Amino acid sequence: MRIIFDYQTFSIRQAGGISRYFTELAIALGSLEGADVRVIAPLLASTLLARRRDDIRVTGFDLSTVGILPTRVVRGINRVLFPLVAKSAKPDIVHETQYERSNFSFHGAKKIITIHDMIPERFPELFPSLELHRGNIRRAIQRANMIICVSESTRRDLLEFYEPCPENVRVVPLASSITPVTTKPEEEEEPYFLHVGARYSYKNFLALVTAFGISKLWKTHRLITFSEMTFTIEELEAIDSAQIPRERIRGIGGNDSKLASYYAGATALVVPSLYEGFGIPVVEAMRCGCPVIASNISSLPEVGGDAIRCFDPREPEAIAEMMRRVAEDSTLRENMVFQGRAQAARFSWNKCARETYAVYKHALR
Repeated sequence: MRIIFDYQTFSIRQAGGISRYFTELAIALGSLEGADVRVIAPLLASTLLARRRDDIRVTGFDLSTVGILPTRVVRGINRVLFPLVAKSAKPDIVHETQYERSNFSFHGAKKIITIHDMIPERFPELFPSLELHRGNIRRAIQRANMIICVSESTRRDLLEFYEPCPENVRVVPLASSITPVTTKPEEEEEPYFLHVGARYSYKNFLALVTAFGISKLWKTHRLITFSEMTFTIEELEAIDSAQIPRERIRGIGGNDSKLASYYAGATALVVPSLYEGFGIPVVEAMRCGCPVIASNISSLPEVGGDAIRCFDPREPEAIAEMMRRVAEDSTLRENMVFQGRAQAARFSWNKCARETYAVYKHALR
């Protein structure tokens, strides 16, 4: 089976979650018998894929180290060159990595798309170009022979908002790329709660700040947000309003090995999101032996199973109470770590690849 991943997500330099998913999936698919996998990105901007070129066949010139690299220009050139290169590869499967307007047609090839979330539909106020996005998704759904959703929660949302044929939609969960470590961060001398990832409004970080203040745990613990984002004025005002000394909440960034050490040392990962399409940090934390407390909505209970403890993210008092319970009960934490490792074992890129390959086979039938 000749499988092609297109250029779209690899035209962007930043190594986001989507480019990581497709990179790990392509590599894992390549280990399956009968799978001939290839990424075609005539101009390759992705630093992540560029680092993994020894693991997967990539057709394209590596521009990931070029200083000035406008994404719009890279996408435009790739849009012209991709069909010319892909046609010669005679693909059986074309897995689109985003939802561009372009509709490339290859004789006999089946098209697959992956839907990661329905955040624009649940939070339209965050997307000024919502109608353009909706149009692109509709066209992608119409031309796709099969649709992959990363969780049952995302599948339900997709069926609600876009009404594709249910028989053409399959759920294939994601996995974690982090290698667990036992070494805790040396710079953290006090216990801490951990928050991971971007702090967009639907991530509900302000409610976590309020809860941290209500719990009074800032007297004994820090709250660390692992993200490259700096604190906004609104976030700093929320910290002050919660009467938390600013030094008790700290933001840091770093690579996967540093994040793994922060998971290893945390009292718990707190995920207060109002929506998650999957929630990879939950799997990362469980794999690294970190207890997880999370929202009781969207995909988080599905991914965490019985290993995590849930709260209503719209109630800061509920978040605070759960944080206190986990902080004060070492036996509870130990049980959550044990259950978490077992739950995390259910997710792997090899499993994701096998289930994705089954979707491809179904499309070809």
